[in-house]
This record gives sequence, structure tokens and C-alpha cells, in this order.
Amino acid sequence: MRLRVFERSVLLAAALLLGAGCSSPIVTPSGAPIPPEDCAHALRETDSVFLIGDAGAPRLPVADSGELVDPVLRNLHSDVREQATLLGADHVIVVFLGDNVYWDGLPLEGKRGRRRGERILEAQIAASDPASAFFMLGNHDWHIEGPEGWERALAQRRFLETFSPRVAMRPLAGCAGPDHLDIGEYLRLVFLDPIGFGHLRDFPEEHQQHCPDRLFEEAYLDLASEFDHPEGRHVVLAMHHPLITAGPHGGHFTWKQHIFPLTDFWPWAWIPLPVIGSIYPLSRQFGVTGTDATSRVYQRSNARIYRATRPQVPLAFVGGHEHSLQVHRDSLGAYYLVSGSGSKRDRVEGTETAMLAEATKGYMRLDLHADGALGVTVLALRNGKNAEPIFRHCLAQQPAGPIRGRRARESP
Repeated sequence: MRLRVFERSVLLAAALLLGAGCSSPIVTPSGAPIPPEDCAHALRETDSVFLIGDAGAPRLPVADSGELVDPVLRNLHSDVREQATLLGADHVIVVFLGDNVYWDGLPLEGKRGRRRGERILEAQIAASDPASAFFMLGNHDWHIEGPEGWERALAQRRFLETFSPRVAMRPLAGCAGPDHLDIGEYLRLVFLDPIGFGHLRDFPEEHQQHCPDRLFEEAYLDLASEFDHPEGRHVVLAMHHPLITAGPHGGHFTWKQHIFPLTDFWPWAWIPLPVIGSIYPLSRQFGVTGTDATSRVYQRSNARIYRATRPQVPLAFVGGHEHSLQVHRDSLGAYYLVSGSGSKRDRVEGTETAMLAEATKGYMRLDLHADGALGVTVLALRNGKNAEPIFRHCLAQQPAGPIRGRRARESP
């Protein structure tokens, strides 16, 4: 009898949590929801940018055959080829938003796990063919900060350089950036690595041996210049760590994590641990983990980025890190795209800023139009096989405003 009561309690908790995990549309000050809308009246598409993060644990073939067997990467490859046929391969780009090799980045040559890490990167490179592919570093690619992490960053950089010119790193691996890429007539992608900023601050001499010669303070001034109305282009800032997120890295925990904390690690582990179980979510909400947005390190980094992007606010901030698909919009009208479910899936909660919050594997695509309109399409893996559009929204119906102030400097 007691067992049946416990089973019913678990089922009830699961039902409530499924409801809590649904997306919550952003609302206007009047309380009316803002419905998604596509760029239906825009002119033809000219360029496409695929965004996929945390793809560093794909399914690999048993034999070292190079075959694409991972469902997410296989669908990405199909969509990339379709857009390349439609627009031309030179007008399609794939951006890997970091955590390209789980769990500890690419080992050095001759070390254990090196070939497996190479195969993981090769699978992502194959999935981007025939488009250009740009890789960013995530916290797992660095492994740890300091000299050892630096070596992991450089190891990935050197390996990817063997696939040049179709494959490149932005910013240059291990470097902080900023670095930018102009796409078509109306889009600029700015790449930034906050962990690289930390390395620049703590190891300036070593950093400058492999990166542009600049001081820590100058790097943030360079970032500010990237947003100073760069020739009428929409500016999108891309980095691994998102500024806004509705996932665990953003400190979002429900009573499930307080009562059944082990389910965050093993979905089947419905073992009640009241009181003791609260240690896990509370510690992360108080910022014990440096890769969480609640930590002081993360908050200081975000504050510097926000200061550098004012008063010229980018159209959108793009990141991975969270293993989910999210689209947010803040009170200033800026968008926050989280596309970090390339190979992993984690829970996500609805928030006031969320237009979309889905705990599913997939990726996103930015579509630039001939009249300057810019739209986003979110593609999610359904039934473990096919990626289907689940969300479309027009981020901008027309080009960015007129040029004012300083011209943005060219990236080194």
C-alpha cells in the first residue's frame, strides 16, 4: 500500500514538472503575448548561418569509417546541403558554439583519448560540408583555465587548421577576441571567448605569444567598437556562455531538484532526498559553480559585455552552454538565442523573457534576406530521427539604422 502511494506521488510530481518545463511566451507591458512572426514579406534569402553548440558528444560509428551516424549531425548535414544548393555553398555558414569535445577538450598528441577527440571534431566538420565552418571554444574545450587549459585550446586549434580554408576558429583558439565576420550586405557576427579574457588577464605574456597584442582593458574597448553601427549591418554577438538562460546554468531549479536531486544526473533516479537534496540546487543558485550565471565570475563577465554593448545594443546575443533550445527577448528588444543541444539535452524552465524554451536536441538557422530582413528558425529532432522547424521569428524586418559615430575597427 505504501509503495502504491509513493508511485502515485512520483507520477503526480512528474506530471506537474512536465507542465513547469513548458515554454512561456514573452509578454508586452500591457500583458499581451508577442506572437512569433516570420519574415514572410521579405525578399529572397541570400545567406544562411547555422548555429549549433555543445555537439562534442555525438554518436560515432563503431569503425573509424567517417560515416555520419549521429542523428543531429546527420540532419544538420542534410539541411546545410539543401541551403547550399539553394543559395550556393559560399553563402552558407555553420557556427559551432563551443564544447566541441566532451568532457575535457582535445587531448594533446600521443595522449589517451586523442583519436576519439579527433573523430568527434571530424564528425562535426563532415556535418558542415560543403559550407564554411567556424568553431568557438567552450569551457569543456578549455578543460581548465591556466597553462593546461591553454594547451588543450591550442591542440584543438592546430588540429582544425589542417582543414583550412573551409574550417577556421573564431576567435583564434585560446584568444579572447573580439573577432568579426561580415556576412552578405546586412549581417556582422562578432565572436568572443570570455574564458580567453580570463587567460589574457592572468597570463598576458603567454597569451600574447599566440594572440593579437593587446592589453586586457583594450580588448573590451575593441569589443565596444564592434557595435558602433558597423556600416548598417545587424550585429549578432556569438560566444559559448549565454547572457540570459532559463536552464540550470541560469540558476533555475524547481522543487523536483530539492526533493529528487539525483534526477538531474540520472533521469530514472527518483530517490527522495528532502532537506539534504536542497544542498545541490541551493549551492548552484548561490554561484558555487563558476560556469553558472549566478557565480561572481560569470556576472562580472556579463557586466563587462553589457557595458561594451551600450548604447549600441546588438540585435541578438547567441550562445550554447545550456543543453536546450531557447529564444528570449529583453525589455530593450534584444534577442538571446541559446542553441546548445547539439549532442545533449537538459531541462529548461519557462521565464518572463522566453519566447521559446524546449528541452530537446537540435540547432538554429539565421536567414538573411536581400532587403536586410533577418529571421531565425529553430529546428528540433523529433522521434530521434528528423529535425523539424518548431519556431520561426523575424528578428528584424529591415536593415540596421544609419551609420553614426566611429567606424568599427577591422578585426586583427
